[in-house]
Parts: sequence; C-alpha cells; structure tokens
Amino acid sequence: MVYVLVVYGIMLIGIALLSLKYNKSFESFLVAGRRQPRYLIVASMLASTIGGGIVIGTVGKAYAMGFAAFWFVAAGSLAHFLQGALLSRRVRETQALTLPDLAEKLGGAGVQKLVALVIVFTWIGIAGGQFLAASKVIATMSGIDPRAAVAIATAFLLVYTLIGGQKSVLRTDLLQFGILAASVLISVAWLFLARPPAPGSLALELFSPKFGPLDLAYYLVVVAGSYFICPMMFGRILSSDSPENARKASFISGAGMLLFAFAITFIGLWARASGFDAGKLDPLNAIVKGVLPAPLGAAMLLGMLAAILSTADTVLLTAAGILEHDLLGSSSLPRTRLWVVAIAALGGVIALYKTDLIGLLLSTYQGYTSGLVPALFVAIMASGKRRLAPRWLFAAILGGYLLGFGGNFLPDPNRQKLAAFAGLALSTLLALVAYRRGEAAAEA
Repeated sequence: MVYVLVVYGIMLIGIALLSLKYNKSFESFLVAGRRQPRYLIVASMLASTIGGGIVIGTVGKAYAMGFAAFWFVAAGSLAHFLQGALLSRRVRETQALTLPDLAEKLGGAGVQKLVALVIVFTWIGIAGGQFLAASKVIATMSGIDPRAAVAIATAFLLVYTLIGGQKSVLRTDLLQFGILAASVLISVAWLFLARPPAPGSLALELFSPKFGPLDLAYYLVVVAGSYFICPMMFGRILSSDSPENARKASFISGAGMLLFAFAITFIGLWARASGFDAGKLDPLNAIVKGVLPAPLGAAMLLGMLAAILSTADTVLLTAAGILEHDLLGSSSLPRTRLWVVAIAALGGVIALYKTDLIGLLLSTYQGYTSGLVPALFVAIMASGKRRLAPRWLFAAILGGYLLGFGGNFLPDPNRQKLAAFAGLALSTLLALVAYRRGEAAAEA
C-alpha cells in the first residue's frame, strides 16, 4: 500500500505543477479566475464538505450510537439546499473574494476584521482535524507511527497547496471525489451483500440514550449552520462562472451529501449490528484492515485519503487567503503562501494532541456558527435593500461567538449545546437591531 500512496502523491503534485501557471495573481490563487464550470464546483463542494474527518468520525459515531450519526452529514445536505434557495446567487453577484470581503461590503471594515479573525481561528482547528484524519489513514496504509504520519500528512498537504492554489484544488477535487464515491458505495454494497448482519439486528432509530431531541436540534441548527454560511463553500460559489451555476451547484451538492450521509452511516451500522470488534482502531480503519478484501480495502483507504486532502487543501487556502486579504488588508501572493505554512504548522500541532475527530470539529464549529451565521444571513438577505448598522452587526457577531465558543468549556454536554443556541439567539436579535438601525441601500 505504500507504493499506492507514493504514486497517488506524485500524481497530485503533478496536477498542482500543471496548475502553477494559473497562479499569477492573488485573485487567481483564491477564486481561480471566477470561470469554473458547474461540474467542477459541484465536485469540489462535495469533496470539501465530505472530508475524511467526517467519513471516519461518522462511521465511528454510528458504531457507537446508531443511526442518529446520520444527521452529522445530513444536516450539511439540508444546509446546501437552503443555501441554493436563498444565498448562492446573491453571494456570487457580489464579486467578493472571500467571506470576510463579503462581510465588509455588508457591514464595513470592522465587521470584516472580526469575521476574518473568527474564521482563521476556527479553520486552524479544522485543519488539525483533517491532518489527524490523514495521519490515521497513512498509518493504516503504511504501518508507521501515528505521530510520524501526522508530520507526513502535514508536509505533503503543505507542499501541494503551496504549488497549486485554487485551480489545482478544483481539478483534483473532481478526481478525489470520484475515488471516494466509488470506494464508499462499493464497500457498503460488499458489506451488506457478502457479509450481511443477522436479520433484525440493524436498528434505524432516530433517538437513542446517547442522542436525544436536543442533539438533533443541535445538528440541524449549529452543524448545518457551519455549511450554510461557510468560507470554503463561498469560495467555491465565488469561483463559479455564473450566479445561476453557483445556485444549481449548491442544490446538486446537497443531493450528493444526502446520499453519502446514508452510505457512510450504514458502514458504521453494519459494524454495530455485526458485533464487530474494532479493537484500538477507529471502526472504519478496522473494517478496512480486517473485513474488506485487500483491493477494496486499499481503494477505501485511498478514497478516505482523497477526501481528507480535498478538505484540508481548501481549509489551508481559505484561512491563508483570509488572513492576508482581510486581516492584513493586502494581496501579496508570496506572503499568502507563507500563511499557508504557518496555518499548516499550527494544525499539525493540534493533530498531535487531539484524538476525537468529531469532538474537535464540533468545538470549532460551535462559536463560528453561533456568532457569524445568523448575523451574516440577515445582512446578506438585506443586501440591496438596506445596509445594517456596522456597530450592531459587529456586536451580533462577537456576542454570539463568545457565547457559543464559551459553551465548549462547560462540563455538561447539554449545557454546551444550550450555550450555542443562546449565542444564535443573541446574534439574531442584535442583527435585527442592526437592520432596524441601518440605512436604506440608496442612502448608504
């Protein structure tokens, strides 16, 4: 399997080198010239949202608590449908470069800086989650120490992203999503046809002792919110060749995510119903090593690695571009590449010390969703009609973020979730005040 890793890595670096000629400007590095066709946007949205951390984590959650793990991915699917209906066209028409750049158009420079700071901080944590997921796959494929695998994953992703930029990310996402889709769907079919669980052992219960109505509400609001207004997804939308194709891409990617929500969850349900013992490994890697035929297991590992790379390169590119353009107010391409290095290094350190993938992802999402999503949704929907009062919009984002992120430090998981909802409510309330105190667009 080591040879498979090497060949795959060389192929991706080759694609990145072919895309290097397109990265002559800061804009081309971030949004690929805004000329990308719908099929590339859809593939990239799916590849970036269905990352390896989500695949590994959702299978593990389904193994531990049952069908309810489905909602971690399905919530993102519903968010994409809603995004297509309400936001995608509006966002593409702004001609913004980044999500904070869009926030500046809606609420001023202060709001732009705050949104940029929150995203960079959050996306460093998400980068750590992707590096951790990549290290698990590389360790399984090669047998090397997990800490060494973290270093290898971080170094490769760093080099690949530095060379290729957004153009190579969009190109390779099509390939990588194809590998992931084929490997997941074939593996699900093989598990249930070749080694079906005992009749009646497969439970499809919406709630369980480990997953109640509050958990469902949290997934549908907090987790979905992180997909609904997401700097990575907006980066894809802003790279689209037209507002209409951006809108259609959101709908198609939502349908794809829904299919994958079922497929990924059912791998974990198979392990749960079969009484499979994962030992010290996470359930998905244990299934690959101990259950799937060797060729299919290798394909699944490659698919997981492809998913991780697709998300991780986008995370690095998004965070670095926002740091340069929106926090520093500049557009230096060499310095943006330097920020990619710094963010990758911090993500790698996080991956060395954190082991709970879904826990890491949820904790980073919570503050972001609580503060940014309600406030920016109100601002985007009001765009063209009314410009929100900047100070109140700033307060909405900051207040909601502090409540949501602060909830991560509460000892009770239910109180953590309630803190997120409190942040969402505060952000919404203050954003509505900002709307009332704002100015008509013609007067702004």
